Amino acid sequence: MRISDTQFSQMMLASLNKNNVGLGEVMQQMSTGDRLTKLSDDPIDSIKMLNLNREGSALIQYQDNIANVKTTLSSQEAYLSTSSESLRSLRDLVLWGANGTMTTADRQGIISEMESLKDGMIATFNAQDEEGIYLFSGTLTSTQALTDTGAGYTLNGNTDKRLVTVAKGVTMESNVTAQELLNLGGGATVFQKIDDLIAEFQAPTANFRTEVDATLAAIDDTYGNVLGAMTDMGGRHNNLDLMSDGHADNKLFVDKVEGDLKNLDYAEASVRLSNYLSALQATQASFTKINDLSLFDRL
Repeated sequence: MRISDTQFSQMMLASLNKNNVGLGEVMQQMSTGDRLTKLSDDPIDSIKMLNLNREGSALIQYQDNIANVKTTLSSQEAYLSTSSESLRSLRDLVLWGANGTMTTADRQGIISEMESLKDGMIATFNAQDEEGIYLFSGTLTSTQALTDTGAGYTLNGNTDKRLVTVAKGVTMESNVTAQELLNLGGGATVFQKIDDLIAEFQAPTANFRTEVDATLAAIDDTYGNVLGAMTDMGGRHNNLDLMSDGHADNKLFVDKVEGDLKNLDYAEASVRLSNYLSALQATQASFTKINDLSLFDRL
């Protein structure tokens, strides 16, 4: 079969282009360390890589969400711990003030301390984070949880929970609410009972003992609510730690599989580099040698 000069040139150029492209690809792979530089390098493994990337990103987001929930819970737990201490102190003061041998003047110091502890608790349940979000107002985060109207106390906000996704299909409550901790039924709160008892301490009436007992009951109920919330938070912390550890293990596994698919086998790449270089050199040498042939050289 006869091959024209044009056909010969086209064959040589096609061979040179093919080997140059292959050489460029393997050099790019060796410079980046990545076996897959584009989707067409290995469509099946490339799809696997995309899925692994998506899963890895989700795991990182879950871990970030868990960290945020733990921070929020820890902040609320600290405030509740302070409140529990205040409630215990209030209980002691009520029992102390209820002593029938004390005079109204003797109770003045107790009253001052009770008012101070009550104000501190109100401030605690109206606490905000650094972004100005009220911690105990449910999902009405721009509304303070408790208002002292002067004629009583109003629980604002709601009992809704702020849910955060911490795993695929799993959400975690990131808050407790003043409504569930302070509402003793019908909107009554321990703060109103404390005020009523302070009035009795200042000017005892026939209802003195009744007010003492009612206040102690209100303090005990609120204290139980606070302790229950703190216990529940401890359980949530443990669950979050377990899930975070699970996400970390899964992320390591995903990274390993992704690395196995993505990382270049340098030994195999070196062989391909050598083959492309040899092919290029052979093609260039053949082209030069054949191109220099002339019929006149044979005459």
